[in-house]
Amino acid sequence: MLELDFAQGVGLFAFAVGASAFLHQNGNKFRLHLTIFQVILCCHFILMGAFTAAFGCGISALRSYASTQTKSKRVMWFFIGLLWLMGLPSLQHSYELLTIFGASVATWALFQAEGIKLRLLILFNSFCWLTNNLLLGSIGGTLMESTFIIVNLYTISRMFMSKKTI
Repeated sequence: MLELDFAQGVGLFAFAVGASAFLHQNGNKFRLHLTIFQVILCCHFILMGAFTAAFGCGISALRSYASTQTKSKRVMWFFIGLLWLMGLPSLQHSYELLTIFGASVATWALFQAEGIKLRLLILFNSFCWLTNNLLLGSIGGTLMESTFIIVNLYTISRMFMSKKTI
């Protein structure tokens, strides 16, 4: 049976913060909220001793924050390159390519997209991670991405409906 300790509590808190990020309709607030989520998740992985995952979350936090400060394609390509440079050598299964590809699409979205398009591309990333987590057998990761998908779809529908009424 899994033990609920401080590290797991931080992970559950990160899950709640992450899910609530998808409620934002404002792109910049969404990006900043994702940054906070990724920092908390990074702390969770450090407490769990999962330093590779912590490193990945740290890069994601920096990427999300950078996307609030600049839309520079150079910065975007730096983060995409970093994802592939760090990710490819650590692949253990072919389906893990989905996480690198999905994160690359999400990086492009954070730097180049807004509104519903941003959310749809992030949704694609969530489906990539959900598939990875299902194939990996990660219950927590599957629940997290499933929740992100549901909340993101809810927000996309709200954004779409508010556009229709204008």
